[in-house]
Amino acid sequence: MSLRSVLFSLLLLSISVNRGIAGTVRCDDRVSDLPYWSIISKISKSDSLNQELTKQGSSSGIRAIKEHLNTLQFREQLKASDNIPYVFPTSAGVYNGSLKSDSLSAYDQLLFLSRNLGDRNAEAGVLNSYAVSHALNGRMDDAVRLLNEAIVLNLEIKNKVAVRNNYLTLQRINRYRGNLIEALKYNEAILMIDLNAKNNRFLAETYMDHAEILTSQKNFTEAETLVLRKALPLYYYGLKDKNGTIRCYDQLADTYHQQKKFTQAKWFYIQSNMLARKINDPLEIVNSLINLAHVKMSIGDYQLALMDYKEAEQLSVKNRYTNKLIELKSDLADVYTKLGNSGAASSAFSEFKVMKETFLRTIQ
Repeated sequence: MSLRSVLFSLLLLSISVNRGIAGTVRCDDRVSDLPYWSIISKISKSDSLNQELTKQGSSSGIRAIKEHLNTLQFREQLKASDNIPYVFPTSAGVYNGSLKSDSLSAYDQLLFLSRNLGDRNAEAGVLNSYAVSHALNGRMDDAVRLLNEAIVLNLEIKNKVAVRNNYLTLQRINRYRGNLIEALKYNEAILMIDLNAKNNRFLAETYMDHAEILTSQKNFTEAETLVLRKALPLYYYGLKDKNGTIRCYDQLADTYHQQKKFTQAKWFYIQSNMLARKINDPLEIVNSLINLAHVKMSIGDYQLALMDYKEAEQLSVKNRYTNKLIELKSDLADVYTKLGNSGAASSAFSEFKVMKETFLRTIQ
């Protein structure tokens, strides 16, 4: 082993020793063992909540849960973009991201060492990982600054894969912060790289990211065109990727739903549901049922919406999709209220409150 490899390995070991470990977590797996079935049985059925309280309480609670899940997803995306193990192969197994602030000085040592050794590839990799560490600790401006430094280096050494990774991290940071114009700019840069590389997998994902950002900007026509003419043909015909196809159907349905084009939205959610059943993906089945029910609620088909919610609830209990079950309790409270069943609405809302509080405590 060379002196350079030894020095880098020692520094990376010091990082891993000093940092706080936060393991990789999938949102559904993290909370799948919550004993919500036993919690539900202990809830008093005599809780008399009025309809307005039910509506306001459940909607604010769902927002809080979705914000937590969004943050968890964002953190996992950041960790996935941290490439120190690839820059320093000898450190694989020692380093796995998510550093606390007291270990940031180790990054400064790595930068100093990589620059003294004239290893520009290593320097760019450290800058990327340093940026991820800042972002994980909420220092987004510092993360953006370091990522831009990494891009300059990676462009100079013609490392297109690393440049794409840097742009993708910047896109995600800006989406997370609500800076959609900046996010779109970085995604356009990624799109140019993917088009030149002719990587259909990356290209389809980038088209979908682009469509999602456009939809968030209420640019529905462009988003719809991008999915129908670019992403969906790639997933359906080129890659034969059924999960990617489901993502396209869901995105189109969401675009139509937001425009109150309920017939189109319902049709695409039905396609999503049928394909999810075909590949036997219970989570996607649950998602499509919930989305279908939301459309039916929008057009006043409350009894049909209730049937979808109940099927989604059964699948969520069976597969321990806790966050989905919490969302469904809120939805059930809403649909029972619309149907005039105040007792069932109050019961569903009581279950929602207990499960929500347990969930939020668990993920903190």
